[in-house]
Amino acid sequence: MIHAVMKTDTTPILTVESLGIRRSERWLFRDLSFELSAGEILQIVGLNGSGKTSLLRTLCGLLGKIEGDIHWHEQDEVINLPLFMGHLPAVKGELSVLENLKYHPLNGEFSSEQEIQSAINEVNLGFYTYTAARHLSAGQVRRVGLARLLLSKTNCWILDEPFTSLDVDGCKWLEFKMTEFVEQGGSVIITSHQKIHLQQEPTILELIQAQGALC
Repeated sequence: MIHAVMKTDTTPILTVESLGIRRSERWLFRDLSFELSAGEILQIVGLNGSGKTSLLRTLCGLLGKIEGDIHWHEQDEVINLPLFMGHLPAVKGELSVLENLKYHPLNGEFSSEQEIQSAINEVNLGFYTYTAARHLSAGQVRRVGLARLLLSKTNCWILDEPFTSLDVDGCKWLEFKMTEFVEQGGSVIITSHQKIHLQQEPTILELIQAQGALC
């Protein structure tokens, strides 16, 4: 149940030019430029504190950029809006698995209960559909978050350490879904402390921390 739109060219869906992000009085990085094309996997690497999560959140508009430009291009007269899945799965413990997905719109759109149930079954949580998330294991809570990938109607997934708390089978499933997504024209930006096993080798973008305090 992947909704990426088929694309066969390498037209950029995202262009980043001379981006700089700072935390408090210190730059995390400056003068960062890159492009993301349809069907591409971009893996962000760098030391702890180099700004990987800040970069992902800034690309999604969750943090304000300090300098530079971020441009999401149009495809078929529609601006690409990425789906962001952070290090924390954004799952409310008092809501059931079904309710967490039902009341969480993705890019302003709600999914039908049939679509939601299908996604729940695919992440192997069918038995827990009506179970409050607080009664799930950390890995099962992560799977609730991953179900949103299946429901999203977007051409770009932005994933911050998505393998956290997943067992071996869960990691293999996510790798398969990422491969399927990019084969259908989707794009992925990801951070991960573990090696990713995909049919397509990711493009590596290393963040080098800027030296010196903010001027």
